[in-house]
Amino acid sequence: MEKILQQILNRLDSMETKMDSMEVKMDSMETKMDSMETKMGSMEVKMDSMENKMDSMETKMNSVETRLTVVEDNQKEFSMELSEVRKETAFYYGSLMKKLDETKAELSSEITQVVNVQKQHQSVLEYLNEKQ
Repeated sequence: MEKILQQILNRLDSMETKMDSMEVKMDSMETKMDSMETKMGSMEVKMDSMENKMDSMETKMNSVETRLTVVEDNQKEFSMELSEVRKETAFYYGSLMKKLDETKAELSSEITQVVNVQKQHQSVLEYLNEKQ
């Protein structure tokens, strides 16, 4: 009987040791789970921060796209205005060249007329010299 009691006590001691070991392991697991929860919380905060940054970047990208659209619209408007300026410049240049050609023709005609008048004056002077 003592032997049986001793065996029972030994088994109880063994079970107690195993239970202590299991408690240590459970405490260790609990610590690890707490650590994981902390890390998960930290990751969640970082993910929220990343989402905020991505939202901010998206807003900035939309702003850039809007500005780019405005620049493109202004560029198109500028191109159209430049085209109009070129047309007007071509028209005025053509008009100026036409007026210059007309002025050349008039000047040529007047020079011819002055030459004729000079010849007539020369003839008159020669005639007067002969009469003297």
